[in-house]
Amino acid sequence: MSAELSSKITVSRSPRTRRLAGIRERVRRSVINIMYRVGLVRFVERVASRFELRRSTGSRLPSVRRRITPKFAILCYHRVGTDGVPLFSHLKPNEFESQMRYLRKHYRVASLDQLCRELQEARLVEPTVAVTFDDGYRDLYTQAFPALQKYRIPATIYLIGRCMETGEPPWYDRIFVAVKNAPGNTLEVQLDRLRRFELGPAEVRLQIAWQIVCYLRTISDPSRRAWCAKFEQVLPVQPAELAERMLTWEQVREMQKGGVLFGAHTMSHPAVSQLDPSDFDEELLRSRRLLEERLGVPVTDFAYPFGKHSDTNSVAEEFLVRAGYRSAVTTVEGYNQPTTNPFRLRRIQIDDSVSMASFALTLGRLFLESPDPLKSTDGMDDLSMQVQQRRCEV
Repeated sequence: MSAELSSKITVSRSPRTRRLAGIRERVRRSVINIMYRVGLVRFVERVASRFELRRSTGSRLPSVRRRITPKFAILCYHRVGTDGVPLFSHLKPNEFESQMRYLRKHYRVASLDQLCRELQEARLVEPTVAVTFDDGYRDLYTQAFPALQKYRIPATIYLIGRCMETGEPPWYDRIFVAVKNAPGNTLEVQLDRLRRFELGPAEVRLQIAWQIVCYLRTISDPSRRAWCAKFEQVLPVQPAELAERMLTWEQVREMQKGGVLFGAHTMSHPAVSQLDPSDFDEELLRSRRLLEERLGVPVTDFAYPFGKHSDTNSVAEEFLVRAGYRSAVTTVEGYNQPTTNPFRLRRIQIDDSVSMASFALTLGRLFLESPDPLKSTDGMDDLSMQVQQRRCEV
């Protein structure tokens, strides 16, 4: 699941503030579209293939230098489709296909497997993009898989073990659907305190559900499960709304034959930082073993649920190393380079609000950036350096 919903889900604001924000957003999109049509975005991409901008302390303007290290971008999707869960994602299949066509035409595209190898080798290669999906929604088979095959995109899908076994969507989808269908004009729930939400149109209900999910990411996983059980007693969800939303093992195996790779995304999609270490065997190791048993191949890649810094921790990172994983992806935005901790790989989330022009500019700007000279190891502290060394020994 996305760690941050798209910009359309915002904190409640006054009508005037919303109007001004809407005007700014329309202006921003118009400027990006003009840049795209006149070729400025392609110019940025060409420059980024050989150079990067470097910001110096005390200088307002960045300097341009020749790129000396490889850069890798990992895209993060959740679904491709417009019907059913997850309610926060409605990426149209034709827009997804346009994005895949653009990648194949303008970028070097690699599998996650190749990306991990090349990060270790540290050879200077062209800006490279890998495509990943979280959770395992069924429209990845019906809508995304044809486009991936058409443009020869070697994607990776991170699967939630229990969802694959039961066919039920993850717990947060139940909250989104329950709030969407809640009767009346108000909803009272106990979060950090008793909260009373004013229910409104679909956009407002989506915002309310997201606020609830955000709170549940901050409490212990047993408390989160207990909260969800009580909530569903008050607002039950009709099974039909959640039926046939996840991939089946047969579909996964067919996609595997077509070149799609698979990684683990825990058994039940908890915030890993809220797990007791005694639960790591169940969530982090069993999910891997389940996939290996069902798919008949080693599974060495992991995706943190939600994926922001607050959703991960070093204890889980060390466990992943001992469990035999080689990588773990987050949803912290940015590119990856050889000094990036392989257990905190960054990804760019692509949602349904991204136009083709914005998609192209996002990648061009990403590869044009240079690392912060004060953070040359991309956030790799002493512990992370030790973890990377131990990964090489596993």
